[in-house]
Amino acid sequence: MRFISRYLKQILTGIFAVVVAMLMLTHPAPHSRILNIQDYLITVAGIISAFVIAYLSSKIFNLRSERTNRQVEIDNLSNKLTNFRRLLFYVMRSSNFWIHYDDITQFKKQYPGLNYARLHNQTDNSDKLSTQFWLEEKHISHSTIDLYTAMEALYGDPNFTDGLPWATDKAIRFNYTVDELYNYYSPSNMIWYLLEGRFEKHGKGQFHDSNISPLFADDVTETLVRIDTKYKGKDFHREILAEIGAEFHELYLTQLIELTQYNTGVPKSLQATFNSLFVIMMSGVLLPIIIQSLDIPNSLDTILTLLCVWVTSLALVLFLWDFYSFLRQDIHTVNNET
Repeated sequence: MRFISRYLKQILTGIFAVVVAMLMLTHPAPHSRILNIQDYLITVAGIISAFVIAYLSSKIFNLRSERTNRQVEIDNLSNKLTNFRRLLFYVMRSSNFWIHYDDITQFKKQYPGLNYARLHNQTDNSDKLSTQFWLEEKHISHSTIDLYTAMEALYGDPNFTDGLPWATDKAIRFNYTVDELYNYYSPSNMIWYLLEGRFEKHGKGQFHDSNISPLFADDVTETLVRIDTKYKGKDFHREILAEIGAEFHELYLTQLIELTQYNTGVPKSLQATFNSLFVIMMSGVLLPIIIQSLDIPNSLDTILTLLCVWVTSLALVLFLWDFYSFLRQDIHTVNNET
């Protein structure tokens, strides 16, 4: 029953297509009626196409309105994320925060190209450099590198020297892709994990509670407020950074991914409606006109006309099904609002 319910549209459409095809094969219309059928087909398909175009235009207008409203929330969350990444820049550049700061330089020299993704995404130990670091490295703090590469996965290289770091531009804005947001998901959780979740086991003795560079102190205070006004008047602390990391992992990134997906690409329902319109216009209007313009044998004229009728009928059935689904969804939404 669950299978039938899930594929009811395809099943019923398939049955309709087979039944109509069998009837046309066994009881085809005589050629004397073909010209009238073509005229009826062009008229009916033209009227239906006009209705579908109006319906499609309405859906596009509603979609644009919904996306405009959704974009406001996307921009708000994106600005939060940008400021979170900016905060990480200040932390990465504050050497006093890292008890084993020299280990970062040593790691970069000893393990070139090894980043957060390579450290955490191996499932079969195929990355020999990553395996070597986790199993054989005894002189470099694993927790220090884990936290630093997590921050680097979110911000990028804080020592990139081609011009000023983007973090220093307070007016900068980013439009994040879904792939970028997914890449930020695990590193955000790792920041919470090392600075609060398992701090006693993995973080104690590796990081200071504060010790942000005086050079960035005012910028950090301002950035915290930009992330959330609840941090107004608070100084930087590792627990605050851990809390922010957890909020992005559990809430903000999830919301931003969902909203961005809704605002990206063409919805399946809209694409299906356009496909139905295209088929109806081609098989119901354009091809019958072309057939009438050609001097072709009666048998071929009959076959092509009946084929156009069959294809147009299927396209119309599919459109009516999508239109019915749209009405049900619209009524459901209205009922929820009332």
